[in-house]
Amino acid sequence: MPIKFQIHLSIYMLICLLVITHIGFAQPTDNYETIGDSLVQTGNAEALVTYFENELKSHPNDESILRWLGFGHLALNNLDKAEAFYMQALQVNPACARCYKNIGWVYFNRGDTKLALQNFDKAVALDPKDVYILADRANMLEMLGDEFGALRDYDKTIQLDPQNPELYNMRGEYNDRFGYTSLALNDYSKAIQLNPQFQLAYFNRANDYFSLNRLTEALTDINIAISIDSANYLCYSGRGAILEMMGEKQKAMDDYNKAITINPDDPYSYLNRARLFYQMEELDAACTDYTKLKLDVDKGLITDPAVMDEIKGALPDFCDSTRASYYYQRGVAYYNLEQYQKAVDIYKIGLTYFPNNAISQSFLGNAYMALNQYQLALEYYYLALENIASIRQEVELNPRFKQATRQEIDMFYNGTIASTYASMAECLINLGQLDEALLKINKAIESAPQLDEIGVQAFYNTRGYIYLLKGDYNPAIADFDKTISIDPTFTLAYVNRAVAKVSLAEQIKIKSFSLSSEINTQPIQLSWDIPSKSSIKNSEIKLLSALADCNTAIELDPKLGYGYYIRGQIKLMLHYEDNCTDLYLAKDLGMVIEKELFKQCDE
Repeated sequence: MPIKFQIHLSIYMLICLLVITHIGFAQPTDNYETIGDSLVQTGNAEALVTYFENELKSHPNDESILRWLGFGHLALNNLDKAEAFYMQALQVNPACARCYKNIGWVYFNRGDTKLALQNFDKAVALDPKDVYILADRANMLEMLGDEFGALRDYDKTIQLDPQNPELYNMRGEYNDRFGYTSLALNDYSKAIQLNPQFQLAYFNRANDYFSLNRLTEALTDINIAISIDSANYLCYSGRGAILEMMGEKQKAMDDYNKAITINPDDPYSYLNRARLFYQMEELDAACTDYTKLKLDVDKGLITDPAVMDEIKGALPDFCDSTRASYYYQRGVAYYNLEQYQKAVDIYKIGLTYFPNNAISQSFLGNAYMALNQYQLALEYYYLALENIASIRQEVELNPRFKQATRQEIDMFYNGTIASTYASMAECLINLGQLDEALLKINKAIESAPQLDEIGVQAFYNTRGYIYLLKGDYNPAIADFDKTISIDPTFTLAYVNRAVAKVSLAEQIKIKSFSLSSEINTQPIQLSWDIPSKSSIKNSEIKLLSALADCNTAIELDPKLGYGYYIRGQIKLMLHYEDNCTDLYLAKDLGMVIEKELFKQCDE
């Protein structure tokens, strides 16, 4: 099925409301239609019943009043009373087709599908041209699993009333529910053509565009829907989902806030906002919304099992200050916001309460490494490894992992070990302890031989980088090859391989070399002695191969300064006239460039 707005459950509730509204329509136009429809639109079935009970006292045999009372009790799920009032209406008018239709819904809600269909069939036989009876039967057939029977009825409604936009919208919703998105789009477009002010059709079409990642078209439609009725909270939630997908997180947040302002009782707007708060690293705000949602679950306002599991998982994971995760999740939020010292501070607070929590210790190591405090980072990585068994226990107790298999938990556990060793290797590289770094990255690779999803390709790149620093160029190239075979988009591996290829070339020697702490952007600062044209011929094949690697990396990431930095030097060796362009681009992109490389450019 295609992906829909995150508010798809709310949309379905709205659709159900519209379908039920049809069952209340009076068969002939009557004096009570205006007030009945008004009460239906407010969703106040109790008020509707009260009003018509008073009217019934003065007009005990009025068919319209009896039908409205039947509808009101049906909406309240008072099935026996609903059936009784419809049976009275039939005594007044035995040809009341919609009475039989709604008695069909009574039996359906009781679970007697056979009698439900018999009553629907009788309703259709009495009034075969009533498109809303056919539409309701289509709805029931669909719920009973008769997909094609439902489609026949939807098609029949349109044959009977081809200028009715509602019918196209209904069939579009049917097509959406079965994943026929293209057909649904055609139906919504026809509905809009027939009624350019049909808000729900714009909303539904925007939903489909969203599912197809046609976000600009989705945004256009949802904006039109809002212009038609700016008081519809669902449209703001829908637009928020579109804007969120477009990366406009603050605008999306504004729309979720607007939806909640319009309808503070809709749980799904809070759910969307809670998710976005979490993405934006605003965990306290997310907790406020998830706590409110837990109350909605307790009230029975949320029944979707997946949503209930999400809420049940979020609250203990980052909203319960009696758990270690409360602190390390906030640390991760600060880390992702590049507020590394704040991350350190909150991790340390957590460790005062949970001194042996390996996840907190490992994450604290990450924060120290981001602050270039490599020795401190190493100390916490070692502590994390000493307490690593606590990770498995914490995962098993976390509600978010309740559906995880033993294999998945093992993968997470081993992946954490592997990542810790890899981070230790990075620290040791920056401390110049290459032999120890090699031991640690080998441990990382041994711990995660098949864990591509945790970035094992980066482990091979790191090991290749260590070999590169040690001057072991052939094993370095083998590891960069391995990285690229796992992930052909790993740009740094191409540039690092280029450096190794150049370093293997005859007549070319490294003139200056320095290690960079920016291992993921500019791992090395280096320059080579540039040989003359005549002496480079034996190395030209290696240099051209290295140049091709840099070209690939830059094609994958046109803002990869390290790629321009190395390519500029290779072009200089090959005596290409545009080498300075690459070096200046690298400088503009934040690379540290040796002054002597620019001398020939100035000349």
